[in-house]
Amino acid sequence: MNNIQTIQKMYELFSIKDFNAIRTLFDEKINWNQMKGFPGGGQYIGSDDVFEKVFDAFNQNWNSWKAFITRFIDSGDGAFVIGYYEGTYKATGRSMRAEFACEYKVINGKITEFNQYTDTFLIAEAMGLTK
Repeated sequence: MNNIQTIQKMYELFSIKDFNAIRTLFDEKINWNQMKGFPGGGQYIGSDDVFEKVFDAFNQNWNSWKAFITRFIDSGDGAFVIGYYEGTYKATGRSMRAEFACEYKVINGKITEFNQYTDTFLIAEAMGLTK
């Protein structure tokens, strides 16, 4: 698979919640960087850390969290993904839609790095963290 196909496959697997298959696409020492201000924002190292502290938290706190992709851009050593998130925060019942751009680094068919850029304010509103 090329870089874009690897990232496309990951999003396909997310849509069917096949987390075991997603693990096969991640480098064991993946560097996962979520925006500060984003739920679970921060840096996570290793696939176990990402699954436990990022993905499990989304499943616990959000209904129907989805990423809709509008564009993939090959960057040579990975890919950029443009799209938007939609979801409903369980505790407030509020929904949101926030655009994003994410950068993925890929080496030998394994995702080694993730960097996220998104509007965290819209997500914070849905979570009831703004006035």
